[in-house]
Amino acid sequence: MTDLIWIIPLVVGSLLFVLLAIALVRTFRAQSVPIPRPIRNLDPDREQMLAEKLGKMIRVVTIADKDHPDPAPFLELQQVMASLFPKVFATMEKTVFPSGSLLFRWSGASRENSILLMAHQDVVPAPAEGWKHPPFSGEYADGEVHGRGTFDTKGTLFAFFQAAEELIDEGFIPAVDVWLASSTDEEVMGRGAAETVRWLRERNIHPALVLDEGGAIVDGVLPSVRRPMALLGVLEKGYIDLRVVARSHGGHSSTPPKNTPLARLAKFVVDIEKHSPMKSRMIREVRDLFANAAPSMGFAYRFLFGNLWLFRPLLTWLLPKINPFGGALLSTTVAFTRAGGSEANNVIPSEAWLVLNLRPHPIQPMEASIAAIRKVAGRRGLEVEILEARDTTPIVDSHSPAFGFLVDTVRAVFPDVLISPYVILGGTDARHYQEICEATIRFSPLRVTNADLKKMHGLNESIPVDVVDEAVSFYRHLITHAR
Repeated sequence: MTDLIWIIPLVVGSLLFVLLAIALVRTFRAQSVPIPRPIRNLDPDREQMLAEKLGKMIRVVTIADKDHPDPAPFLELQQVMASLFPKVFATMEKTVFPSGSLLFRWSGASRENSILLMAHQDVVPAPAEGWKHPPFSGEYADGEVHGRGTFDTKGTLFAFFQAAEELIDEGFIPAVDVWLASSTDEEVMGRGAAETVRWLRERNIHPALVLDEGGAIVDGVLPSVRRPMALLGVLEKGYIDLRVVARSHGGHSSTPPKNTPLARLAKFVVDIEKHSPMKSRMIREVRDLFANAAPSMGFAYRFLFGNLWLFRPLLTWLLPKINPFGGALLSTTVAFTRAGGSEANNVIPSEAWLVLNLRPHPIQPMEASIAAIRKVAGRRGLEVEILEARDTTPIVDSHSPAFGFLVDTVRAVFPDVLISPYVILGGTDARHYQEICEATIRFSPLRVTNADLKKMHGLNESIPVDVVDEAVSFYRHLITHAR
């Protein structure tokens, strides 16, 4: 028995040594050498043409307003687009919906299949203060077009319209129907995309591939990654707003009882922050993201993320604790966004409230996430009201022919990038299209850095013209190879 006590830790230690040795060997073998970005010798005339055309679209101030929609700016933008892309407007069948959203059909040689490309016309507000160039100037300076919407998403909208314009001018006829869709109210979660999907569904139109915004080609998406990554969004997390209410008999602040409404809400917040009721799990799509990035990471990160067979439980436990982005990929997130109580400084409120914004994860979808919050709230005698709720979207099969076609297109146009499925943390119009297309993928063929991502919905949004030209090349390749 005494000998056995010594043998057990020896065996465990030996096994651990062997596992770590295997992981080290795999880490050394998995290293990826960065591939230089292809040099684009952009003709000066083309550069100027692209910049001027996109600039004209940026100068139209298409700010969406859900409560007081104004069609005039969008009508102006569509008139500008008609002048910029005359062959598209003359060749394709155009449908305009009550919301102002657009749908174009480019008839292909065969009606048996189709693809649909999307981008929205509306933008978020942009106060002029703090911008190096006025936010709706569309100015071209330092190789970039400046202004609100250059990345989100007039740049993408311009790119696929320009690709179609050039191909029509060359006499090209697509092998399949090509649809171009653009809503006017994506930023306010409006009805434009839903209108378009309803119209397509009524006509039994089910594209083989739908491509919307969401992922992009991101430089520095994960720590120490030395190659850009094309992130193909295959899943969109849900959206929930909850109002949590605490009630009491109120009273004067000079004689406060214990557990007043605000105190109970504070304890509830601490409960959620310290002991999250949300599960964490690394689903296959997140695992693929880490595994695809690992060969291009620095040694320490490559050792961990390149050996998920060994370190997956550790990373699943650790990432939500040290990194908000990691936590968002692995679980439902909870953010406290608004609060209210008494209207007087010396009155204990009879009712106090706060609002939580949740982004449900497929491992704990909408109903399960709400139930988890209700359970914690119930322990503090709090009520939970649902203000708005939508669930996660279905996950696109990353082994489907449509996904494979998109991967081949990315490789052909962007040979220097890594490619991976991705989880979209925000919301897009694409969620509506999954009713009619299983391969609804969120990806804009635009190169961005982390600094660029901070500009979206922020200050000094801009896009390099060579990035726009690459995007046009991507859509040309996609359209000409679609079958």
